Amino acid sequence: MIWCIVLLVLCSLYLNYTLGLSSGVRFDVPFTYEGDGLEYNLLTKTMIETGWWTENPVVGAPDKLEMYDYAIGNTLDFFVMKIISIFTDNYALVMNSYYILGFFLTALCSLYVFRQLRITYPVAVFGSILFPFLFYHFSRISHFNLTAYYMIPLIVLVILWICNGEPLFLKRGEPGEPVHLAVTQKGVIAAIILLISATHPYYGFFGLLFLVVATLWSASRSDTMIPLLNGIISGMLLAVFAILNRLPSLWYGFQHGTSLAISSRAPFEAEEWGLKLIQLLLPAPGHRIDFLADIARKYTVSRPLVNENVSATLGIIGSIGVVILLGWIFIREWQPIQKKFGGRRELMDQLSLFTISGILIGTIGGFSAIIALVFPVIHSYNRISLYIGFFSILAMLIILQIMYEQFRNKPYFCPVFLVLLLAVLTLGVYDQVPAWSSLTSGSDKEREQEFLDQEIYFTHVEDTMPPGASVFILPDIGGFPHSSPPGTINELDSLKPYLHTHDLKWNYPTMKGRFWDNWQVKVATSEPADLLDHLFFTGFTGLLIDGYGYHDEGEAIIEIYQNLTGIEPVISKDGRYAFFDLTGYMDEKKAGMTSPHFEEEKIAYLTTMKANPELNNPLFGTWVRENLSKTGYPDSPGSSNVSSSITPAITVIIPNGGEIWQPGSTQTLQWNYTGNPGSRVTIDALRSGSILTTIASNYPIGEEGSGAFNLTLPPYTPLGSDYRIRVTSTRYPGCTDTSDAPFAISAG
Repeated sequence: MIWCIVLLVLCSLYLNYTLGLSSGVRFDVPFTYEGDGLEYNLLTKTMIETGWWTENPVVGAPDKLEMYDYAIGNTLDFFVMKIISIFTDNYALVMNSYYILGFFLTALCSLYVFRQLRITYPVAVFGSILFPFLFYHFSRISHFNLTAYYMIPLIVLVILWICNGEPLFLKRGEPGEPVHLAVTQKGVIAAIILLISATHPYYGFFGLLFLVVATLWSASRSDTMIPLLNGIISGMLLAVFAILNRLPSLWYGFQHGTSLAISSRAPFEAEEWGLKLIQLLLPAPGHRIDFLADIARKYTVSRPLVNENVSATLGIIGSIGVVILLGWIFIREWQPIQKKFGGRRELMDQLSLFTISGILIGTIGGFSAIIALVFPVIHSYNRISLYIGFFSILAMLIILQIMYEQFRNKPYFCPVFLVLLLAVLTLGVYDQVPAWSSLTSGSDKEREQEFLDQEIYFTHVEDTMPPGASVFILPDIGGFPHSSPPGTINELDSLKPYLHTHDLKWNYPTMKGRFWDNWQVKVATSEPADLLDHLFFTGFTGLLIDGYGYHDEGEAIIEIYQNLTGIEPVISKDGRYAFFDLTGYMDEKKAGMTSPHFEEEKIAYLTTMKANPELNNPLFGTWVRENLSKTGYPDSPGSSNVSSSITPAITVIIPNGGEIWQPGSTQTLQWNYTGNPGSRVTIDALRSGSILTTIASNYPIGEEGSGAFNLTLPPYTPLGSDYRIRVTSTRYPGCTDTSDAPFAISAG
């Protein structure tokens, strides 16, 4: 018990050091408030307010949001957060608490596994801190489900039991007796672990792959079928538990059909989001030591297929472990190694096998590319790095354990050993976690301020509206779960109003491919007067306009609705949002109608809409949105203003092929544009047709049809003759142009 307390104290201290928790971090503001992080804000708030995350009656108006099409399957995460929500109904506090709790749960599960493997407490505590403090835990903060990886140590224990031929579910009795079912204590523990692991799609799937490897290893070393059968039973349990975890979604799909618009995965994505061996060994991006940070940066900006896989870095200690395990096959028979490792040599054999298997599975072009041909849903194979990280840390613990056992009887060795362990542990955490991970950085302060400002604004909006009122948001940003918003709106930003209210209903989000999502696309692209009629018959009494979705920050569309309704909107502090309280306007429209007449008109409207074949086509919304992304979003729904009647275009002028530039030189990139491509562009450098790096995001497009950007080439820019520049409108992704021919980077 004392070592558990030591572990928890150390974990608290290192958490405070890395995240700055005692430096004014607000737990009532979500740690992640953009992009995919907003999705988990939605799911957590839904779970607290409705009891679970699958349905939400106050979004997706005039209907409700049903998220069965989006089978994320993280049942255990929501179950734990459900317990936390007993003590508070603040969704941000629940989310943030669970994120922090993940460090402690991972540390405790790691300690349990290390002790099961006969690692002494001081060494086990050392490894139990390193694993939850991998760079991965901090870099994936926007994906709360990915940061909760405390089941990985547990499933590794089951895998090792299978490897060692433990009779978990079947065993042979006396000589001559047949194999019979005999669930052991370890079998019960294994079943519970498999149940837990099945609640996470990625970590459970990777665990299943390692179970296959362990089963084959064990079966090949046994003269009976028991190890093979125990492995098969374990794999079947994991698969069955995973299916049960997704059963509500499977049943919904059986009843309503599969949504064709929810983004399906293609086999090539397993390579696009695959693992790179070098990224396990590279320093963390933004490392605290400038020299190491520069190494990581140079690789990131000069190599293709660099994306979320940067989170695979294991730090110095983990990297040493990986190198040892990869080279183990060459040194395992060396006499000094056999003598020192003794009975632990077999465990090192197994860890080496799993590390090599993990790399062969996860690496770009590896076995993952083959698996993806038949099962493309799992695509981000870089996430298998967590398993490799655990194997490598365990290998380092075995080495430390051998050192401890060899010298523990020496005078003063134990206290010196403890001090050295603590020092190396501190250096390990320092190495694995960059300073920017702190929740007190400048960007985090901006996040807090944005959240608090919007809390004030949307609370005020809610206070002015009757309970249960419905609000429609413009512009349409592309459905759920993956949006492609116009202008400078970030993905899923239209979730933010809901996160700050309790009694209002919102039209966003709706599930792609379903009727009400198609309806919203139709409404959002209607003429303003027609849009108000749509809202009238579906009970909306509020309209929210996000100016970030329009070329003119929403000035034209706001003026249109002011003129149509005679209502002065409530503008947010930063000028981004304009809210129209349409309650009085809708009451006036209804004033000339009796209640039966209104109900009759409403039923006729809904009948017409539901009979519309376009709205019942699962791909209607997708087609409309794709067309708009190519032709441009008008400054108001249905309008045909000058800026949107001309198809926007961008043309790269310099470089356009044949230029020769030198590293360290400053060059001017130039482009022309016509129509109205929006006010900002993204500038990418391409090499061999793939993105090398993004030079600038949200850069001003220019004035009077032309724009320019002064680019200073880094001194370490790789030489080559296959470079191009691409300029893309941030408002219309389809409005883009690339250098007609390649240019060269030469030393002169």
